[in-house]
Amino acid sequence: MTPRAALARWLADRDAQATSLRRIERFAHEYGAHSLVRQLERDLAALQERTPEALIGAARAFMDGDRELDALMRALFAESRADPFFRPPFHPVSSEIHESLLLYHHPDLSISFGVTGLDMLAAKKTGRRGPASINFTGFVTLLRFIKAGSATLSFWEAPEITAGFSAASAGRCRLVERRRIRDGEDILVDGRRQSFVIEHAAGDILFFQAVARTGGAPVGAEFDSEGHHLVGATSADEASSRLEMMVSLLRALERDEAFPLLEEALGNPNFHTRWHVMREMLAMDADAALPSLRKLASDDPHPDVRAAARQALSLFFVDEEQIGAMITASEGAACRA
Repeated sequence: MTPRAALARWLADRDAQATSLRRIERFAHEYGAHSLVRQLERDLAALQERTPEALIGAARAFMDGDRELDALMRALFAESRADPFFRPPFHPVSSEIHESLLLYHHPDLSISFGVTGLDMLAAKKTGRRGPASINFTGFVTLLRFIKAGSATLSFWEAPEITAGFSAASAGRCRLVERRRIRDGEDILVDGRRQSFVIEHAAGDILFFQAVARTGGAPVGAEFDSEGHHLVGATSADEASSRLEMMVSLLRALERDEAFPLLEEALGNPNFHTRWHVMREMLAMDADAALPSLRKLASDDPHPDVRAAARQALSLFFVDEEQIGAMITASEGAACRA
């Protein structure tokens, strides 16, 4: 039977669809009740401090259950062979160079099981135009290479990404070493200041990955592979990214009554989110946003936000003499403090 015919038959058979759904639900229940998953949840609940190191330690204990994980994967494969319409009850995660299943997700920690295909690496390298990117995620990540594929990795370092990160102080990244990875090897990467690049592989790479999401940097940074200088930064905080999206949506929908909520959002700890909110406030009601813009220009703790706010003031609201007086007053207050 051809795949198309099999799909048509399954779609026409409600009993077959119900059977597939029961298989998925049963596997999801058994996985959630598994001793490895329960122990991981207990370990996380028992943490007194949710530092990246402590979170990665809990993830490492989960990964160390080799026999249990192997049995789970075999059960997963068996279900897939028994029913071609069985769908693993794990959220898929993908990029240009990997396909993964999210085995565990918590606001503080995620663990996935994935593969980097040799064809995916080849497609990225052959399709590239210009320099490649070296990405510093901002998160602490543990990688366990179940099958390393004879891969050669280059390891990089850069000035640490902190709450005060700015393009002017980002510096450059530098090559630390280049070496081949072994099957079963663990690599701990502090994405606030470390990164790696897969330079070459002779086969597919199979891996577990744990990402500690608490205690990370406010942004991830991208550096040029040739000049090693900063070319961009992206938010590393999921909650702030969602906030930025919702603020933009409220502005696009012209929900002016939400303006007080946007003012409250200016208290966000991430500098890039504060400026995003400010921009949307200006687009929603520039006159109403003026007091908040003035406050950012004089008091915001991040120099880039202060500079951007002052530039907006000089372009749209006040003359240069007033801006100079504001800056002088702000600097004087800082010195007195």
